[in-house]
Parts: sequence; C-alpha cells; structure tokens
Amino acid sequence: MQTTKTNVKVKRKGIISLDQIVWDPKVYPRMKWSTATIERYAEALEAGDEFPPLVLEEGTNRLLDGKHRLEAYKKVEMAEVPVEWHTVPEGMSAKYYAATLSAAHGDRLSYTDLKALAEEEFTANPSMSAADWGRRLGVPERTVRRWVSHITDRWRRSREVQAWHLYQLGWTQEEIGEKLGIAQQTVSDVLTENGHLADFGKLIGPNWNEKGLQQEAERLGIPLIDAWAATLDGMPDDERLNRLGIKVQPYDVWQFSSCHDLMGSKYPGRIPGELVCHVLYFFTEPGDLVIDPMVGSGTTLDACLLMGRKCRGYDIDLRHERIDVEKHDLSEGWPDVVTKVSLIFWDPPYFDKMDEKNIGEEGYQEGSISGLAPNEYLSWFGERFAQLYKAVKSGVKLAFLMSDWDPENAKDHKDHQGLFLWDYADLLRSTGWKLVRQIQCPLPTQQVHPDIVNKFRKTRRLARLGRYLLVAQRE
Repeated sequence: MQTTKTNVKVKRKGIISLDQIVWDPKVYPRMKWSTATIERYAEALEAGDEFPPLVLEEGTNRLLDGKHRLEAYKKVEMAEVPVEWHTVPEGMSAKYYAATLSAAHGDRLSYTDLKALAEEEFTANPSMSAADWGRRLGVPERTVRRWVSHITDRWRRSREVQAWHLYQLGWTQEEIGEKLGIAQQTVSDVLTENGHLADFGKLIGPNWNEKGLQQEAERLGIPLIDAWAATLDGMPDDERLNRLGIKVQPYDVWQFSSCHDLMGSKYPGRIPGELVCHVLYFFTEPGDLVIDPMVGSGTTLDACLLMGRKCRGYDIDLRHERIDVEKHDLSEGWPDVVTKVSLIFWDPPYFDKMDEKNIGEEGYQEGSISGLAPNEYLSWFGERFAQLYKAVKSGVKLAFLMSDWDPENAKDHKDHQGLFLWDYADLLRSTGWKLVRQIQCPLPTQQVHPDIVNKFRKTRRLARLGRYLLVAQRE
C-alpha cells in the first residue's frame, strides 16, 4: 500500500494518567485488535522500551490512535503515559482522521476495517471523493468505488429525483443547485437525462395500477409521491383526479372523510389533500404558480405536484425536513415570489389552539399566531391581507381556509365576543379584496373522539365542525 499522510494536527504533548483517557469505540476505526501484539508490546515495555505517544482528540481525550499500546500500558500497570493531542481537521470525522493515523504506521487497518469505515463515511457524505479517501488510507480508488458504489448510486439517484421534484414545482436550476449543493450544469444534465422519472410511465405500462406503481417505485428507489407525479404528468385534471381516487364535488360544500395518504403527513391541523386538489381544479389551470405561506407538512406542495401546478411552500416550522419547504416567517412580510403567483392557498393555525397538547413535537411551535389574543390575531391577518393585496397582480385569487371560534368552550378569552367567518370577510373587503365564493369544508365527524361527543352531549354544548373556504380576488 502507498499512503499519503494526512497533515497531522498536533495541538500539544504531555503525560497523563491512564484513567484520563476516554475509550469510545464509535470513533476508533479498528474493529478487532491482536492479543499477541498487546503481549509483545507489554514484554517490550517491561524490558525498558519506549513507544510513540498515544494520540488523543483535543478537548475530549478520546483515543484516536494506539489501542494496542494502551492495552499494553494497562497490562504492565503504568500509572502515566505519554500522549499528544490532535485537533481533527475540518471536514473530517474523528473516526476518519483516526484511520489516517493508523494508515501511517506499520500496524495498518485490515481491509475489513477499511471497507466498514468507507461505507460509514460515504453514507454520511456520499459526495466525498473516492480518490482522496483512498489516497489518505492507502486504498486504490477503484477499490473504494467498488466498496461504496451502492451508496453513491443511491445518493446520485436521490439527487436526480430531488432535482426533478423541485423543477416540477417551479424552482430554477440555480435554486435547485444551491439547495442540493450541486453545480447548475449538473442540475441541467440531470433534468435532461433523468430517465428514472421522465420515462416512469413507460416503465409501468399504460394499464398500470396503484400496486404496480408502488412496486416499481420501490424497485427504483423513487419516493412514491414523485412516482405518482411522473406517471400523471401530462394528463388532464379529470384523469389525474380519477387516478388518485378523488371524486369531484361540484358544489359549495366539500366533504372529505379522511386525508389522502399521498399528500402531507401527520401535523397539527392537517387538512385533506383532496380539499387542495379541489381548489386547484376549480380556481387554477395546469402550470399556474401557487404559494402556501404556512405549508406545514407539505399537503399543498404534494397536491400541486400531482395536479401539475407549480408551487412554493413556506413555514417557520421545518420539522419534516422536506427539501421543498422553505424557511420564512410571514410576520416579516410576504416572500418575493408572491408577485408571480396565480393563487395563494392559506390554511393558517386556528385561534386558541396553543394548549398543552398542541405545543412542541406533536403540535404548533412556541410563538405561533394561534396563541395571540383575539384582537391581535385579527389585526395580524388584516396586516397580511393588506400587504398581499399590494404585492400581487390583478386577477390573483386567495383561498383562505378558516374555522369559527366562540368563547363558550374556551378556558381563556371568555370576555371576547368570538371570531367568526364574517370577521375575516370584513378584513378582506376592507383591504381591497373582492369576495367571490364561500365554500363549506366541514371537519369529518370521524375525527371527533366518542368521549368528546359524549362530553359535549352531557354539558349541552356544541362541538365545532364548521370550516369554511373564502375565495377572494385581487381587482
């Protein structure tokens, strides 16, 4: 083996007691060590030989190099041993750096150790250079590539699908490259040569069914939402909805018993993807740009992808780690892209949902507008409506989903008269918007637990199932 030694980062040298050394197998690259070597080292120590210092990580005292020496020191019961502290170079893991130290001396890592390390390192960072990695550890590049090809191939395909996904939603190649950390030319190449999605419909045939689509997506390692979107690409709206199992409701009351599995995920106040699809069907055209300023788990993004609409989704809560959800706080103003939209779909956090069950991992973030006082809550929307009206072009529509709130069932704010649909309608009119449609979108009764139903029945109170979509237009 020929190795290129990594520039060692010796911070300082010294003598410390054995009990100060931290043994952490997660950062040590060798899976096994030789009992015979430890015995030989121990005999040499008893004969008066001196060994090079153990290498410890600066700041943690974790052992990076010298496990055999450490065990030999223990065997001969040495109280203090020579060490040197290294700083791990930026961009390298402690385990990777430790492996380069082992590669620089005679007792090198086995190929089993090196292969395991390569798989671990490339899983964490699939874009790293196989040539550089192999050179530092004395492994031929072709061998490294053979070890990690399944990892890098999966990563490359994932990047291709992610680029296609964002492009379908209206992201520019420059934006995609910046988001994925790849060159714009690479994005261009992926979008023109990506057969995994461009020809997905051909792969499963014209008479495909949902089961066959899912099996093919799993075989190719393509997320199901993208497989569906690629298969539906180019179809008219009615055929798309039919394939998705969504029956168009041509009324001013839309009732959905559950949330579509393909659109969005678990999230406080999650809405049915079918509802968003209906908005797109009745109020947009294929290729139109839609934005959702509080997109949550991404239901609107998924619906737009399946329906062939462009979409940008924003939120302050990025817990779902979706590549297509962009960080933005609407309290600071509307994103610039709003000047180019055809429709804004807006399903905000409803008022007074900030109780103990709706905060944190399973609920809203601290600071959500849901926790404002009633008058502050309304004022906040009035400001956003006014800003939006000034920013968008004539003809743009706003689909605003909201539920009433009455103080009868609330612990706080009992002195307030309540927040009702007409309050938001008044705000829209006062800021210039023209109301063109009110659609009832009631919550399904299946979502109300029987215990709650009994509680309301016994106390003679009314559970709130009403929910409404106000559609307004910029004159």
